[in-house]
Amino acid sequence: MNEIVFAGGSHYGLGGYRSLFPYFDKIYLIKDNPQNILKEKRRNDEIIDSFDSVDCKYVFLCGYADFITKQQLEKKTYINIHGALLPKYRGMHPTFYAIMNGEEELGITFHLVNEYMDAGDIISQFSFSYTGQSIQSINDKIDHLVYKHAGTVLHDYSLGRIEAKPQDNDSATFGAKRNLDDCYLDFYMENQMMERFFKALTHPYPHPMLQIKGKRYEIEDHLIVEKRYFGPVGRVVSIDHKGVWIKIKDGYLIIKKVKAWGEKEGINLCDLVKIGYRFVGGGV
Repeated sequence: MNEIVFAGGSHYGLGGYRSLFPYFDKIYLIKDNPQNILKEKRRNDEIIDSFDSVDCKYVFLCGYADFITKQQLEKKTYINIHGALLPKYRGMHPTFYAIMNGEEELGITFHLVNEYMDAGDIISQFSFSYTGQSIQSINDKIDHLVYKHAGTVLHDYSLGRIEAKPQDNDSATFGAKRNLDDCYLDFYMENQMMERFFKALTHPYPHPMLQIKGKRYEIEDHLIVEKRYFGPVGRVVSIDHKGVWIKIKDGYLIIKKVKAWGEKEGINLCDLVKIGYRFVGGGV
């Protein structure tokens, strides 16, 4: 009987679980799986307390966030799916860092788990072109790739049809966990990097933010105008029909609408600031 242990997350976990159905007769679901996965449990599948609850060789981690201990690795073969083309962008939020670095290809990697973060041997990779799609579109594409390929990859690897290959550690790059403070705009970014920042932070993630009088505001629209000169970076230098003009490193950022964090309705930025206003993160 083909068996596997499954631990998923809210992002692409359900598709990964469903992908296993045609290939595995029994799937052991860790009880910590999200409810939307547990509700899909097939009649022959079983919910278990931990990875060590059953004598099963393979464990599939599909959006599972916790680290696997060295002791656990000695007992089973753990296979993880990572939302980037390893060895690039190990760690959390790989899509954000890939966009910020101007990558033209995004994708997913199936890899063995070892004691180091996202550093295990690569089993298989699948990629797609990035041409400025929204984050939601990218997430949908990744979900589709997981659903399309997870079952086949796990099944073929378990039968010895795929040979895992070591990563090139010299080519590795790393991301890190991000929070709301990381969404604040850096007015000293070059224009290209700032445009990437706006593309990397779209729904369902928070938009780039401003801090105004101690309160967070998401930027609802923007226009970057190139104009290289020494000036008061991070200050409001003009307000007109186009919006509020903020001096940035290589020109101006023009913003018309913002939205207070947690609110549904946007407001005009010109109702919150005046010419000369200094944003946090500004300069001289």
